[in-house]
Amino acid sequence: MIYLHHITGRALILLSSLIVILTSAQQKDTLKNEKKIDEIKITRSAVKFKNGKIIVTPAGTATAEASNTWEFIKNSGYADASEEGTIKIKQKYTTVYINDRKLRLSGIELKNYLESIPAKLIKNIEVIGTPDSSYPADEQSVIKINLVNSNMEGLKLGIGSSLGFTKKMNMSQNLNLNYKSAKFEINTLLSSTHSNVLTEVNAQREYKNNIWDIAQNQDIQKSTNIYSLLVNYFADKRNKFSIYGEYNPVNTQSELNADNGLPTAERVSRKDSIFKYNSMFKDLGRSTNVQANYKFENDSATQKLTVQFEYSNANRKTNNSFRNYFYQQPSYLDGNRIDDSSSRNINMYIGNANYTMQTKKWGTWSAGGRFSYSDINNPINITVNDVDSQESVQNYSEKLYALFLEGQKEFNKTYVRLGMRYESNITNFFDQDLTSNSFKIDGFYPNILVQHSFSDNFQAETSYKKTLIRPDYFLLNQLRRKNSDDSMLYTSGNINLRPQVEHEVDLSLYYKNQMLSVGMNYSPNYISTLIVKRGDYLVQEYNNFKMMTLYASLALNKVFNNKYIVKNYSTVNYLPIMEFEGFEKGKTNFAFDNRTVLGIILKKGYAAEVSYSFSTDFYDGFFKHGKTNNLSITLQKKIPHLNLTTYLVVTDLLRGQKNYDEAIYPIVYKNSSYNDSRSIRLGLYWTFGNQKLKEIKKEDSLMDDLKNRNRK
Repeated sequence: MIYLHHITGRALILLSSLIVILTSAQQKDTLKNEKKIDEIKITRSAVKFKNGKIIVTPAGTATAEASNTWEFIKNSGYADASEEGTIKIKQKYTTVYINDRKLRLSGIELKNYLESIPAKLIKNIEVIGTPDSSYPADEQSVIKINLVNSNMEGLKLGIGSSLGFTKKMNMSQNLNLNYKSAKFEINTLLSSTHSNVLTEVNAQREYKNNIWDIAQNQDIQKSTNIYSLLVNYFADKRNKFSIYGEYNPVNTQSELNADNGLPTAERVSRKDSIFKYNSMFKDLGRSTNVQANYKFENDSATQKLTVQFEYSNANRKTNNSFRNYFYQQPSYLDGNRIDDSSSRNINMYIGNANYTMQTKKWGTWSAGGRFSYSDINNPINITVNDVDSQESVQNYSEKLYALFLEGQKEFNKTYVRLGMRYESNITNFFDQDLTSNSFKIDGFYPNILVQHSFSDNFQAETSYKKTLIRPDYFLLNQLRRKNSDDSMLYTSGNINLRPQVEHEVDLSLYYKNQMLSVGMNYSPNYISTLIVKRGDYLVQEYNNFKMMTLYASLALNKVFNNKYIVKNYSTVNYLPIMEFEGFEKGKTNFAFDNRTVLGIILKKGYAAEVSYSFSTDFYDGFFKHGKTNNLSITLQKKIPHLNLTTYLVVTDLLRGQKNYDEAIYPIVYKNSSYNDSRSIRLGLYWTFGNQKLKEIKKEDSLMDDLKNRNRK
């Protein structure tokens, strides 16, 4: 896989060189159009608040062309994105869509994927704090990424490449090809990234009847590749067909070494348990996604129909091989070698249909349905010195039926949206003894949103939504397994987990580009983890908690003289309720997170952006989470006559992106870690092509209908 990555990188470099030669004669013809399209300018219209959505365009970012999609979201000023790959909107976990295609990724995998897509391909992102009823009930908030839909006919190619230096070397390359004619649009993205992260951990663990101070180092190598093709066919003004295919191979390898100290004479004399630990982890996988869409829109845009079919397959193979070495004077003795091997094959079939009708008297109404079926096979085999020790063959299937109905209407300056979604979920979970654990979940999930415009610049919005998050097969599997990132911690699912029902209430005020939100999330069966002692070991187990979160979010976004921009996004949250049966709740306090982004447009094509984020210590009743900070700087240079953008990115200048977790209930668990994210990254993005502006001619029936509607 690493070899393939190098081959891909070399191919992109050779291709870019070839196209420079072939297109040099065409650059003069297309230069005027490219300059108009690619000119750097910060505009005040880069943010729009509309009907429960915050629409953010790259026009509000000084160094948008030097960013990838992850960095664009992180610095958008309206969402909270952590370096661990978690995105939240108003303290609600966020699902990401790209052009109506849901990304079924989370954590570092989601971050790596979004880092593979240049921000130059983004038209805008929609930040949706309260999704409407057309979205599944388990989606608490949504970021919808809309990629550029070219209004130019012809061929255009973009090539990007970056090289980063930390203690190790990181690389990324991407190629985007766009062709558009009167009837067809073809878009291809080839992307490859390779990262090498070093992690240092100082931990304190309870083991048997002792407490150990453990030093741990981990070297993680990750490769992520995207090969995608999108074909749009415009049959006429009313009908559009599209098909999307993506192949996404990934490769993760890590080596972890740990020990609990040196064999000093004093420790040896008291026969202290002295050990070393070594593990090698491999995760090889690939996913395939195929999606077909049909969209119909009548001449007057009062009726719309969308039909979507999707098939997704993910195949992963993992192996975690680890061994303890115990000290027995005068040297370390080999312990048992344990191999934890598993494969995971997931098939998912999805069908969606949405119909929307706009009326003058009754507003806009939408109705639709969804069906999905997924099956998962997950055999696990654990051996000790090549002898079978434990095995688990988990088969999991899920059927989901959903219907929704939603109406929305504007009453003078007040917009009202009322929606109801019904979902029926049937889950079957079989273990190796073919013992069936089946359950069915039926429910109605309402959502309400009201937005009132006091003026063109000032709006108020309030919303309510009920969500349901079902535990997946991983959370239900009770097999105890060694954590691949921790030398002294095991993980285990819980077959008795209940679905998480959550009620969300929010009040938001918008003034120009500024936002203030306050709200509450309450769940009587919130899904989270506790670390408990099982025999001699500490085990991270999933359980249901009762939890209430109170939060406030403040977004400030100000542009000065079309050259300077200041963004600040702050969140404060507090947990008045955090309960788990059998455990006494400890200290809680207010948690504060903040990100400030300063951008400036300089002369001669230069631009710069500084991003600084920090969080304070936070006690949630069971754990203390330590403070962090991160300072990054981006410099960008545009060379219009070459259609070239070059950039320099420096990250984590203060070495503050550290993680600290400590249990504050009666168990000894402390973890202080640092993922060495300091880097200097050099990159470029080059565009080529010969495109002409398309003259848009509307059909007479469409123009006449719009004129008649405007006269009413």
